Amino acid sequence: MKKGLSALLFSGLLLTAISSLSADDEKQQEKIHHEILVTATRLETLSSEVASAATVVRVESLTPVSLTQAQNLFARVPGIFFLQTGLSGGTGSVFIRGANSEHTLFMLDGFELNDPISPARSFNFNLFNLGLIDRIEVLRGPQSSLYGSDALAGVVNLISTEPKKNQLELSGLYGSYKTFKGDLRLAQVKKNLFYLLEFNSDDSGGISQASSAYSGNNESDSYTQQSLAFKFKYRPGENFNLSWQARALTARAELDAFGGPGGDDPNSVQKSTFFFNRLELDGFFFNHRWEQKLVLGFQAGRRRNDNPADEFHPEIEEARYKSQFFKLDWQNNLYLTLNHLLIFGFEEKLEQGSSNYSYLSSWGDYQSDFPRQSASLASFYLQDQWRPWSQLSLTSGVRFDHHQKFGPALTFRLAANYDWSEQQTRFKFTLGSGFKAPSLYELYAPPDNLGPIGNMSLEPEKNLGWDAGLEKIFFDHLTLSLTYFETRFRNLIQFYYGTGYQNVGQARTKGLELSIKTAPLKNLELTASWTHLQARDLDHQTDLLRRPKDTFYGNLNFSRKAVRISSEVYYLGQRYDLDFSSYPNREVCLRSAFLVNFFVSYDLKSTTSFFIRGDNLLGTRYEMVYGYGSPGTTISTGFRLKLS
Repeated sequence: MKKGLSALLFSGLLLTAISSLSADDEKQQEKIHHEILVTATRLETLSSEVASAATVVRVESLTPVSLTQAQNLFARVPGIFFLQTGLSGGTGSVFIRGANSEHTLFMLDGFELNDPISPARSFNFNLFNLGLIDRIEVLRGPQSSLYGSDALAGVVNLISTEPKKNQLELSGLYGSYKTFKGDLRLAQVKKNLFYLLEFNSDDSGGISQASSAYSGNNESDSYTQQSLAFKFKYRPGENFNLSWQARALTARAELDAFGGPGGDDPNSVQKSTFFFNRLELDGFFFNHRWEQKLVLGFQAGRRRNDNPADEFHPEIEEARYKSQFFKLDWQNNLYLTLNHLLIFGFEEKLEQGSSNYSYLSSWGDYQSDFPRQSASLASFYLQDQWRPWSQLSLTSGVRFDHHQKFGPALTFRLAANYDWSEQQTRFKFTLGSGFKAPSLYELYAPPDNLGPIGNMSLEPEKNLGWDAGLEKIFFDHLTLSLTYFETRFRNLIQFYYGTGYQNVGQARTKGLELSIKTAPLKNLELTASWTHLQARDLDHQTDLLRRPKDTFYGNLNFSRKAVRISSEVYYLGQRYDLDFSSYPNREVCLRSAFLVNFFVSYDLKSTTSFFIRGDNLLGTRYEMVYGYGSPGTTISTGFRLKLS
């Protein structure tokens, strides 16, 4: 039945395209070229034509590529709060518009990065080196009609670099807490192909993951990471491209079992290894009217947690996690006319995961084995992009997913973008739905000594969200953007000691996103953004934990000839968390924080540049997660050397 329906839809679309082609005039038969600005919409699209709330941050605009911290990237994006425990190696979570971190889909050039064996199939951004990354695209709001499960809150797409000329570059950084970062890049560009090779190293003495503000937490938790990345692209003809990229990384992080008093654990270590592989073949047919993309992807992950006994922790803990993810994506772009485009495609996904856990103590031994489990997802998606006249663009999309366990799921998206060019004003509106299938761990994790964990009776999480935005240009150099958003979630999955994972949660998030960008002088640029968020647990009529009601980011950037000076301010509002060191857990209020950062770079020659950066110059003491530390004043200096 499903195959017959898919074939019927495909035949209808193909006939429509052929009919349209025969009716087009010679002008419309010319090749269609698109400026690359935003690709997370599944198509290279001008940012002015994207109805979703979208932000693009170029990594190179901050510091040398792989030397950039993730929190410095996401602070610039309205509607996003980046949460991190400790300095490096801890958990790095991204909250988009108040949704849970696992409700965001992370991608590398369109290939999914979320870890199948993590408890909620989330992605730890701190384990990913930003080497080879040119820019980060963020789409806010439900995007399941394009990407299926995991995209309830939005999409973060990492776009890799494509060199234009031969390169041999060396970058390095040394800073507070015995932090060292190094980056070596080699690129060769020829007429029809290029390849890019990069090696990154990251080493830090770190700070105590459990905040040093509490007595007894004095140990520094170190972190090391090495990654190797390779990208290759070959153009055998004018209408075809073949690309392949692979990444491998290994990391070692010292962790603390919990925050607060007595949280230090000198022996707890996590070792992680990940491998990402992506192959893409794309080509144009029928005079550039039909573009096809075939993507094959593979991800493999290994995590190992060891916690030997010590003076204060006599128990012994060991855990092993393995995961694999396979994906096939066949995407078709049909350019029916210059103003009308159909995007449709098929996806097949398979994820696998397993783990085992052992706990040895004087109170008894416990062993938990999670044999390999798998889940598959087959999908068909269709999106219609139509510009009825020059000022108005309309988008409608629908996606059908069939999960191996949960059966069918239907999601949709409607969007409109009106460009009132005479008034330099743009209006945007989107409405969409999303879903997220329970993870392998949430479904199948065996019970531990405290009771059940996995629950095979879980149902997918779902949401419905909309936003409306206005963008206005004043005096040709001042851009103001304002967006209101609201999303409702149901069937949220929560964990309870004694009963395991349950579908009990309902929540609503709403708020405002305001951003300003201006260049009052030739060499001076000012950007600022403010987000006001109301995130409520509708079941208990309480605020969702760890979400600040207000965040503010401001950046003043001055550049002239060889000098660039940049200053940043970041305000993090009050938010609530739980103190897990007490029983029962008590709710605590985390105080607001005001951070000031500073950056200066100087180009000695066209081939050599030096920089110095200072973070948290005021030495503000704050916690993003209760009981876990955040770095104080951090000073780092480095260089970038272009050898060719």
